[in-house]
Amino acid sequence: MKRFKGLLTPGGLIDSLMARERLKKLILEEIDGILPRLIELSDWMAMHPELGSEEYEASKRLSEELERHGFKVERGILNMPTAFRASYSGVGPSPKIAFMAEYDALPEIGHGCGHNIIGTAAIGAGIALRRVLDEVSGTVFVYGTPAEEGHGPSAGAKRRMAEAGLFNDLDAAMMIHPTSGVTKVNEGFLAVTGITVEFRGRAAHAAAFPHLGVNALNAAVLMYMAVHANRQQLRRDANAVIHGVIKEGSVASNIIPDRAVLQFGVRSSDDSYIPELVEMVENCARGAALATGCEVHIEVKPGLKSNVRNEPLERLLYRVFRELGEEVEPPEITARRIPMASTDFSDVTHVVPGIHSMVSIAPEGVALHTREFAEATMTERGHKAIEIGAKAMALAALELLLSPKLLKEVKEAHRRAIAKLS
Repeated sequence: MKRFKGLLTPGGLIDSLMARERLKKLILEEIDGILPRLIELSDWMAMHPELGSEEYEASKRLSEELERHGFKVERGILNMPTAFRASYSGVGPSPKIAFMAEYDALPEIGHGCGHNIIGTAAIGAGIALRRVLDEVSGTVFVYGTPAEEGHGPSAGAKRRMAEAGLFNDLDAAMMIHPTSGVTKVNEGFLAVTGITVEFRGRAAHAAAFPHLGVNALNAAVLMYMAVHANRQQLRRDANAVIHGVIKEGSVASNIIPDRAVLQFGVRSSDDSYIPELVEMVENCARGAALATGCEVHIEVKPGLKSNVRNEPLERLLYRVFRELGEEVEPPEITARRIPMASTDFSDVTHVVPGIHSMVSIAPEGVALHTREFAEATMTERGHKAIEIGAKAMALAALELLLSPKLLKEVKEAHRRAIAKLS
């Protein structure tokens, strides 16, 4: 095959449509060639789920696959044992494009959020883009980001990476996520902050000496109902959500409970509204403690941000998905939907232009975070999502590498969006 080495330099556009099409064909052929291996890896993770911060084998298998294809891999980044960063540079170092891999499972449910598909599609896109980098300027990164579901010490890995500046030099970041219903080029996400509240009282015999006790469970119930009473007053335009549970209440009905623990999450599409919601939950806790005579300890955990949309990236992915024959919802329709969930990828979009596509693996109504959805990741439709996701990201990344004008448009849109937040 004739080579075009040196033709695709950082400052030059490709005038030859044939050259572009040849590179796209190389990417598609590469993914077709490695697809059986990607499916094997995905199904293995589905059958051997590992919780966040404990994905030792999944991280090992994904990163070793990248090494076999020439990537340089750094493991244990930011003291997170299951995190990694893999990179491969072309004829020049820029532009720099990253694909995000996730691979943690849910307790008891397994891969009910489909992170086995996310991880394998990410390395597939990286390996495919690496195929053309011997004649295209650019660097491809694949970031292994553990504990997206919030379990263990590596929880919120992408947020930690963003705060540490690991994404500062990137030009764009992408990932795909499986979903039910129609495929979407992007999704809206809510900012979220977690709050843990512990009430301390004094134990006593519930019948003989209740007057000697201080009831921590009463404080927990009062706080829970106080938060509930405030829900009516939440801002509707901010898509606010407050959810909570009483994790610990008592050990026996004949003992006045001396300890109770609650966990709450506050979410909103408006990041600036989160502190007000946190304050409201804290006030409910302090009020309940005062009313019952308990002591209260409140822990507010580092939160995640809402995502920053990038319309040029959305248009690019919409076109690519359609070229691949995937039925996809127009991004302007998706943008009108109420955000439903949260992710640490949102923090990435505050640093660099990013897009989080949702690829369908199941009919509408099959809920994420269920065993049914976990099983869907191992179906023919689930396997197809690995192929479509890897191809869409790799082809979109190729367009960014080949078109300085498009990349400039993407980065300018991101700059404007961030300026509006300040």
